[in-house]
Amino acid sequence: MNHQRLIPLEAMRGLAAIIVLVHHVLLGFSPYVSGLLPQARNANSFVGEWYFFLFNGTSSVTFFFTLSGFVLCWSYFNSGDKSDLLKAFFKRWPRLAGLVLITCLSSYLIFKLGFYYYEPASLISNSSWLLNFGCPTPYCTDGWAIRFEPSLLDAFTQGLTTFFTGNSTYNTNLWTMKLEFIGSIVVFLIAAFISLVLSFNYLVTASIIFLIWALSVNPYLVPFIAGIFLSAIVAKYKTKISLRFALSLLIVGVYLLSYLIPEKDFSWVTLIQYPSLIADNIRIIINTIASVLIIFSIMANDLIFNKINGRFFSFLGKLSFPLYLVHTLVICSISSFSYITMHHYGYKDELIFIITFLITLSSSIMVSLPLIYMDSFWLKKINKIASMHFNKTNPLIK
Repeated sequence: MNHQRLIPLEAMRGLAAIIVLVHHVLLGFSPYVSGLLPQARNANSFVGEWYFFLFNGTSSVTFFFTLSGFVLCWSYFNSGDKSDLLKAFFKRWPRLAGLVLITCLSSYLIFKLGFYYYEPASLISNSSWLLNFGCPTPYCTDGWAIRFEPSLLDAFTQGLTTFFTGNSTYNTNLWTMKLEFIGSIVVFLIAAFISLVLSFNYLVTASIIFLIWALSVNPYLVPFIAGIFLSAIVAKYKTKISLRFALSLLIVGVYLLSYLIPEKDFSWVTLIQYPSLIADNIRIIINTIASVLIIFSIMANDLIFNKINGRFFSFLGKLSFPLYLVHTLVICSISSFSYITMHHYGYKDELIFIITFLITLSSSIMVSLPLIYMDSFWLKKINKIASMHFNKTNPLIK
């Protein structure tokens, strides 16, 4: 088994991207079914149920961040080669920026051609999320997208700088990119600290200190830090657990990924009120614990690892980033147009939602396919440049 290639974990990223897509389809076309937004929630909403992980894109984002913390320095922790860490650091911005720039420019083109139909669709579905082009209040002013004036220069600039500014008006999914980039930098710095200063000692103590620091600075850094310390621990101890124990951890992890609010199957969370540093950030903490359990169960059991280590799972991993980037654009254009058309012809609401979901999934995958090849080409170029400048013969690395 080659644990240097983390195909099973990348496959989990692909599944998480699909859950984010489901999450957004529900937000856009059936907000009360999921109950993801406080203003679109009732007693029959799925939120709070044990199976909510199937629709909980919020916890999937936390999983993304935890996974990034784990995988970004996995090669360095296993090889001990400082050039691996420097290459990963050097590649991070251009690796992310390539596809992000393409989607921003594509969104600009869709705006200019008038192919976005999210506004009339939102009036039918009563979705504030869809009305705001995938950016819910209070994060965006209600109706901002209707007044938005696209600019080619602005789209180009945003595609390259959203990692520093957090601006995401052309693709509202990009709100995570600033967090992803900052989290990655923190991961690289802590990886160097773990290896060069701690020499992989005192990992538990150090993790507690850094996690408390993250909670006080920016809670979204918590999953990154949890991921990198889990990566260091797994790399150092190479712990193996039984299949029964691994499956138990996996089940608990999946259950905890369902958490969004302390209701129904998660009413027990209301008991966690102190200290306030934990209580105020309980969703991120619970979703991070869930992500750690899932990642560890996969890495610590060879049977599970090998079962999800095939070609299909490799494809899921390659699909994850393009799918995450394009699906909101698809929802606000093709899916919204289809949704409006089916309502015009009087289809039943349940059928409309099912067809809209299938159109969104299939169209997003089709749009993602060329981006997978573009991403692969771009990554090869970045790797080649990085290898030329950061290798063992470079005197700066010795």
